[in-house]
Amino acid sequence: MANWKSQKSLTQAEAWLQTVHDLLGAFPPDFSLPKDTTIALTPPFPFIVPLRSAIEKLGWQLGVQDISPFPAGSYNGAVSGVNLQGLGVKYTLVGHSERRRYFHETVQTVARKIEQALDVGITPIICVDQQTVEAQAAALDEGLNGQWLVAYEPAQAIGSGHNVPLSEVKEFQSKVQRLFGAVPFLYGGSVDELNISEYLLVTDGAIISTASLDAKQFVTVLKTALGIPKAK
Repeated sequence: MANWKSQKSLTQAEAWLQTVHDLLGAFPPDFSLPKDTTIALTPPFPFIVPLRSAIEKLGWQLGVQDISPFPAGSYNGAVSGVNLQGLGVKYTLVGHSERRRYFHETVQTVARKIEQALDVGITPIICVDQQTVEAQAAALDEGLNGQWLVAYEPAQAIGSGHNVPLSEVKEFQSKVQRLFGAVPFLYGGSVDELNISEYLLVTDGAIISTASLDAKQFVTVLKTALGIPKAK
């Protein structure tokens, strides 16, 4: 999953997708994406409609970076699940460490966002770290278990260039399985072409932010993840 956060203008985003499209066209002619593999992009909210067609032409899924904890109604500035219906949105991030830090979101707020997403058929990706994982699990409705993905996003690794050791990710995955059950498990935190293969050995996927901002670098990350040899 490529997560741009609040980066890029629409013109830059469209140019990024065109570059990716051109680079993917240079993949080996016999290459096809494995059936169990999903690539998703979470652009800023204003870009969902103008970029949707290009994202779908790539065979990717469309995600959003956040969703309102409130239903449709008088909540000025909020983007509700109802607002997102019919736009092809498959996933939403919830509980990202930057949302918790800068917007003071609580585990209860995140739990409400999860319910709002599920109500409209959007799959939540719950972002947690060592400080929030147990409280977040306790705040969720047990009747909804299994309807989400969980991502380990250690705050110290987000955008820092300092990814955490594989052993720490494996240990955290065991904690997630104990608290959330057998759910798909992702890792996010300074993932790039140098370490993604290692993380994919013990996870079901990765959230890529900084390394997704440059189209050429992101395609390099994809090639590495998919085992496509570098051109000679």
